[in-house]
Amino acid sequence: MTQNSEVTPSDASVQPISMELTCPIGLENILEKELHDLGLTETRLGEAQVKLTTDLRGMYLACLWSRVATRVMMPLATFKVTTADELYQGVAAIDWSLHMHADNTIAIDCHGTNNAIRNTQFGAVRTKDAIADFFTKRTGRRPNVEKQAPDLRIALKIKRDQAVLSLDMSGESMHRRGYRQQGAMAPLKENLAAGLLLRAGWSKDSKFQQLVDPMCGSATFLVEAALISLNIAPGARRQYWGFKGWKQHDHRMWQQLNDVAKNERVAPEDLTVSFQGTDREQKAIAAARENIKRAGLVGVIDVQMSAFQQHEFNWDKRPTLIMVNPPYGERLGDEMALVALYRQLGDWAIEHAMEGEMMLLTSSENLARQIPIRPEKSTRVLNGGLECRAYRFPIADSHIKAGSREQVGLSSGAQMVVNRLQKNQKKLRKWLDREKITCYRVYDADMPEYSAAIDIYGDWAHVQEYQAPKSVDENKAQQRLFELVSAIPMALNIPETNVVVKQRLRQSGKNQYEKVDQQQHEMIVEEHGCDFIVNLKDYLDTGLFLDHRPVRKLIQDKANGARFLNLFCYTASASVHAGQGGAKSTLSVDMSNTYTEWSRRNLELNEFSERDHKIVRADCFEWLRNSEDEFDLIFMDPPTFSNSKKMAGVLDIQRDHVDLIDLAMARLHKDGELIFSNNYRRFELDPALSERYEVQDITRQSLDPDFERNQKIHQCWILRHK
Repeated sequence: MTQNSEVTPSDASVQPISMELTCPIGLENILEKELHDLGLTETRLGEAQVKLTTDLRGMYLACLWSRVATRVMMPLATFKVTTADELYQGVAAIDWSLHMHADNTIAIDCHGTNNAIRNTQFGAVRTKDAIADFFTKRTGRRPNVEKQAPDLRIALKIKRDQAVLSLDMSGESMHRRGYRQQGAMAPLKENLAAGLLLRAGWSKDSKFQQLVDPMCGSATFLVEAALISLNIAPGARRQYWGFKGWKQHDHRMWQQLNDVAKNERVAPEDLTVSFQGTDREQKAIAAARENIKRAGLVGVIDVQMSAFQQHEFNWDKRPTLIMVNPPYGERLGDEMALVALYRQLGDWAIEHAMEGEMMLLTSSENLARQIPIRPEKSTRVLNGGLECRAYRFPIADSHIKAGSREQVGLSSGAQMVVNRLQKNQKKLRKWLDREKITCYRVYDADMPEYSAAIDIYGDWAHVQEYQAPKSVDENKAQQRLFELVSAIPMALNIPETNVVVKQRLRQSGKNQYEKVDQQQHEMIVEEHGCDFIVNLKDYLDTGLFLDHRPVRKLIQDKANGARFLNLFCYTASASVHAGQGGAKSTLSVDMSNTYTEWSRRNLELNEFSERDHKIVRADCFEWLRNSEDEFDLIFMDPPTFSNSKKMAGVLDIQRDHVDLIDLAMARLHKDGELIFSNNYRRFELDPALSERYEVQDITRQSLDPDFERNQKIHQCWILRHK
């Protein structure tokens, strides 16, 4: 703002006041510059604060005009607190009659504890008691507590054995400008947004002629930028201030400063800059439009519900600042899914805003690296308690990363992964084409430092990270996973948005059915003439064990005219193959509601009638003990371990496999075959079974070329009656 000599201070108002202005971490320098621009130059930087020596007018200016400050505090006293009595005495020693009347309302905010003041509520109560007793002794009256909008808000800060007591002149956090409804979707606070805009160089006289936010959310960046360009004081809309109930408040001076601020606004029709935003979420755009309306900026800011990649912004070849707060990804898999989004964002910025700049806020350094532009600098900030960095990207030839667009962001390690994936796929190509296989494993920890399995489902890649040994640094392991994932689109010609990432234990047995999401992401794939529903995102496994492809084909070849039993059926893929092979009937048994329903859908998809192809939800042990049916072909692929509440006991495949096989063989026709498999790597078939049955190890024959490298992924036998 421009300093105005018409506001004449009284003698009392020019007395020096020591203030402490708090702000978001990382924006201390921006706040200090703001104060200097207001003519308030007696400052000293601290962590998340700036100390200021000024007068009453300077305090009002800071409250009215600071876009970055969170609170404006006036310390009254600092004293030692090693007992509760010392706290009481320190508060009571202040002449409270200088600051308030006995009939005023107060609120006490206590922050910090020590050995004497063990909780903040006790500290606040002891402070209130001291103030109340101060007035009771002098007037016989005492102030009341009012938490919402008190006449005076008092802050007590305790650190070790020191206490600082201050008046909160702002009254409430100054990020609340008054244009945003409380409870609306608003993860980015107004003063943090304004501080980042100022850090990026946005001002009413800046070089930028347009601001674009491609993921605008509730439009906080856009509104704050417009307020800056229109020179609207951020405190002008606020009705409640902590100083309004302060005894030394000069209402006339405050009103004069507000009048000056109104006169210094820029008329919207005189603006030479534009503000544009998009968001894909209807709820976000609705909130944005409401905030724009409440801020009085209708016609100044344009927001549309659209993906930024498809929206036709009005670029006009003017210097542009892109401000964006994209999603960060709370879980590892979510973060991986955002790799494509960040790359697209960088490509989009380069295509449309050359010679401009982009300020990007994210908590993920790995995601920031996906932007194909080298950042000039970054600022550490906290956004909703989450540690983030704001990266400033100059969109210029000198900062665009070298190499092809596909290779941007690829490290030497990622390039090694690219080479390995391409080599593996080339090796498999003839076999895949000959067998018409579209779902296969292309990588299984071939390079130990990149410990994951990559399965292809059509034009999707499903990545399962194995748990790294404790000796491997967690950050290093995550970086390697990023490198692995970033290599997939280039190596396999798969869209970046079609890469799904999960973290799991190697051969985790009992965890294989665990749900990891709450949505359905299904697709249909084909295998040897059978169709299957697979879900790449919602569960740790997809619904189709690719390593059992040859076993399913074997079942299909053997099933003609057979009565087929599928124990621990999972999604009944083996039953579908049996039906395709001409089985007289199939019966699929599993104790999971989720998977018996999935089995039913798979059978319906392949047009098998429920009359001949039945599904039973039951504990397989109990079902075998109670069944009297006979079958010609049985398939059994039990988990390594299960302690489901639906079971009568606990299944340990090494301990229990003999009993399980004996029960199954009792249901097998004298000329029938039992195919038994499991994925426990250290499993050993009990030799006693060979004394009772004819046992044939078919493990090697049950592995297709895509699993030849990992021959311990399962073991498989055929058992027959002697």
